[in-house]
Amino acid sequence: MDSNVPNQPKKFTAPPKKTGGGAMAKVAVVVIAVIIIAAAGVELFEVTKKPSTTTTTSNQVTITVWGSGSAGGESTAFNQSVTAFETAYPNITVEDSPSVGIASTTYLTAAHAGTAPDVYRDTCENGAEALVAGVAQNLSPYLNQTYINSFTTGTISDWTYNGSLFGLPVNTNGVGLYYNKALVPNPPTNTYQMIMDAKNISDKGSPYIGLPYDLGADAGYRFAAWLPAFGASIFNSTLYPEVNTPQAIAAFSYVWNWTVKYGVDTTGLTGTIECDIFEAGHSAFFIDGPWAQSSLEKALGSNLGVVPLPYDNATGNWPAPIWGSVGYVISTPQASGITPAQTWASLKFIETMVDNQSQVNLFKLAGDFPSLKSAGSYITNHTFNDSLIGGWIAQEKHTQSDGNIPLLEYYYSNFVAAVSNLEQNSSTVTVADAANQLESAMVADLKENGYLPSVQGIPFELVMGVLGQNSHYQPVSYISSINENLYYAGITQIKYSHGFYFP
Repeated sequence: MDSNVPNQPKKFTAPPKKTGGGAMAKVAVVVIAVIIIAAAGVELFEVTKKPSTTTTTSNQVTITVWGSGSAGGESTAFNQSVTAFETAYPNITVEDSPSVGIASTTYLTAAHAGTAPDVYRDTCENGAEALVAGVAQNLSPYLNQTYINSFTTGTISDWTYNGSLFGLPVNTNGVGLYYNKALVPNPPTNTYQMIMDAKNISDKGSPYIGLPYDLGADAGYRFAAWLPAFGASIFNSTLYPEVNTPQAIAAFSYVWNWTVKYGVDTTGLTGTIECDIFEAGHSAFFIDGPWAQSSLEKALGSNLGVVPLPYDNATGNWPAPIWGSVGYVISTPQASGITPAQTWASLKFIETMVDNQSQVNLFKLAGDFPSLKSAGSYITNHTFNDSLIGGWIAQEKHTQSDGNIPLLEYYYSNFVAAVSNLEQNSSTVTVADAANQLESAMVADLKENGYLPSVQGIPFELVMGVLGQNSHYQPVSYISSINENLYYAGITQIKYSHGFYFP
């Protein structure tokens, strides 16, 4: 497994703060005024233009690629697929930079300087950031729906934002529930059984911990799975944070009670410590992803099992962990100088890199689970002596999309502070206090950085779509200055309430 897969806990860097001013602010006022007039009944004409359809080329073409620099099996699989591609398309030369790995911090900088590669392999979160920055192409005009439907719904959702398909997924993965068969012969089928099994192990005393999982250890990545189990979500339909609803607070309370009520968990753990406890045979369960499987198998051998996070028997809902993917984006002409011929060549390249043969090979060599339905069916019917495949396929049926919306960065970046406050001051800080702190911090950051769901009751995406390249939602500076500038449109007082502006 790639150690840099998007679903592992990581530190997130918020998109750069935008600063307003100048001619762009005046343009914003004009466009917003047009939209408001349109809402009153005046026809609104589309002012952006979708990319024209690319055509094949018989000339020699060279494309540049970043993001192949993953260790082990993924690198081998990548190189084999490139060889297959260049054999099939001898007029296309691939210039790869293996020194650049996924989640590189240099891509956006290069793109804004016009020196980005034509193709970039990265996580769906970073692909979305490239889209909203205007440096990744919308691939929707180039691909027919039959082809798009050949991928699993979850992975296409990971690579779709505001109606734009900004990349093609090559894999998918996320967390499930590992269990130690020596301690728990029969895996739990519901949350009550999971807690009772974990408690039986914790009751053995030190060094046993039934379910080692520190709520604040991974920026809320694994915790997000429990929100749907209680009918909650991180954002509502207008992309306004709602992590302090009664349902969300119930999810927080449930996981917090693992420590304070049931004694199956403790504070002060890290992901490494949790893994060490499980590998030592001192815990019943460990919540983690396929990337940990080879290490866990070495420690536990045939006693290692994996199942989906169990059904919540109290609410009737399944937990839904975040499952995301790595994939390929194609840069815009402004970002890389890519020509129509290079765009066509890049499309052919990424289609090859994510085709059935490449994905099955990637699974064989690196254990990456496929994004293509056909490849998933193949590995299900050919276990490759991996007894855990069934558990991961079962978990994939109960997932939520990864953080392909840039707004999710502000959930991760504020989660640790809120939970740390709860853990360090539990005598005075309640779960509800921590949830309110998290939401307040998210809202403050979203406002500061110009991510606001709508203007005058008109969807924010429409406002940004009119202004942005290829109808993409662009988090530009002048939205944060809206209170100062909307008077040009005859609006002098603005109130903000759950994602909508009202005069």
